Amino acid sequence: MTDEDEVEKSTAEAVPGGAPEALEELGDSPDAIMEALWKRVLEAWDDDEPHQAVLTYALQTERLPDVAGRYRKLLEDPEKGPRAKKRIDAIVLAATQLLMATKTPPREKVPWQWTASAAAFFVLVVSFLAYKILFRN
Repeated sequence: MTDEDEVEKSTAEAVPGGAPEALEELGDSPDAIMEALWKRVLEAWDDDEPHQAVLTYALQTERLPDVAGRYRKLLEDPEKGPRAKKRIDAIVLAATQLLMATKTPPREKVPWQWTASAAAFFVLVVSFLAYKILFRN
């Protein structure tokens, strides 16, 4: 199953009505899909599936800041605040993992033996060329 299939499946499960036809009605507009997912999150606040679907969609479409902002607006709400804080923490964790996955590996240092061998070979070649130039026999 590809990443697009997973996003489509989780999005279809989280959209009101739960049917793939609901996604087709929304079109391909990312804003419409995000709005539908967020509406579902607000309707089923205590259910984890819509929260996970919106996080998955945000990861796939690189819209984590948008989702984090939506949760941040709900931090002051006495009923939704604790879960919003938990979801913001999950977004931070997902963003950190995404950054760590794209981190370039540290450069490997060339062993000193290789450098010494290259320098010795260079000196040998230059010495040979100098000998041939200076002492033409």
